[in-house]
Amino acid sequence: MKRAFDDDARRIVGRAQQQARALGHRGIGCEHLLFAVAESADPAGAVLREHGLTPAHVSEQTRRLLSGTATVFDTLDGDALATLGIDLQTVRRTVEATFGPEALRPVRPSPRRRWYRRRPRRPGGHLPVTGRAQRCLDAAAHEAKRAGSTAVDATTLAVAVVTADGGLVPRIVRSTGVPAEALRTAILRRARHAG
Repeated sequence: MKRAFDDDARRIVGRAQQQARALGHRGIGCEHLLFAVAESADPAGAVLREHGLTPAHVSEQTRRLLSGTATVFDTLDGDALATLGIDLQTVRRTVEATFGPEALRPVRPSPRRRWYRRRPRRPGGHLPVTGRAQRCLDAAAHEAKRAGSTAVDATTLAVAVVTADGGLVPRIVRSTGVPAEALRTAILRRARHAG
């Protein structure tokens, strides 16, 4: 799909690339886009920060989830459990209070030794965009078209990122306790008031 970006959206994608490079990742993923939106001065970035999705939180959650220190709570659907009357955050706090903060951390096997020396990769130039992030950018283009715009802006990009399915973003968003749809609504409401 052909996508046109305004200056704000271009800055966000550029910042996502910088974040991916800073973390040593080989491509730009939705988690990097989420970080860049959260860091932006746009109204969408302000909404994310107000709901706990600060750049520091996104970065910390990305590292934690990729390092294998995710817990069983990261894979559970808090919204679905809430409909049954189960507050996931309360359960987490109770388990950690009873058994300690490390009780929920999975045991990682020791890394295998390699007989060769791996050279660290220093990606230069443009990093590729992952397939999931490509779909996210396509969703932003559809959102812009639906809004009657010819270009993807920070708002449509933010809406597409927070509602991305699969990968790390849904787990990062869930870690704040705010449903993705509530974030989407808040972002669109703020954009209407700002515009």
